[in-house]
Amino acid sequence: MTLQARCTEAELAVLKELTAYLQVHVWTGPGTPVERHLALWQNLAFSLGEYRGGIDDYIYSLHSRDRLEVIIKESPGPHNELLQRLVSEADETFRNATRDDGGQSLSEFLMPAANRGWWYSRRPIIGPLNTYLDAGEA
Repeated sequence: MTLQARCTEAELAVLKELTAYLQVHVWTGPGTPVERHLALWQNLAFSLGEYRGGIDDYIYSLHSRDRLEVIIKESPGPHNELLQRLVSEADETFRNATRDDGGQSLSEFLMPAANRGWWYSRRPIIGPLNTYLDAGEA
């Protein structure tokens, strides 16, 4: 399901307004649209059982979740509330489709870093990426 299918027209308009706000007031360059980061995160969260992307795609989507965290902190009032709600819904779905392994599964693919978000410590519990990660643990 696409971002357009998960969001109303009004919500998409607010996300576009948020991107425009960030381009003017926060970012030093054009930046990646908020909708793009949200779509990557939602697509991962809502399709993890059937997820066909590889480990690099998975990590790229986790990086989009990082960007959403920063964007939420920089967002004004109503834009912030909408984005927080949409991200929280995807977060909950992601938590339900993953298990916390303390980051073990991703440790061979990522450089160690101090303040990684909780999403880096989780791995899928079903699907092709789970099978791939299980094979690497054997």
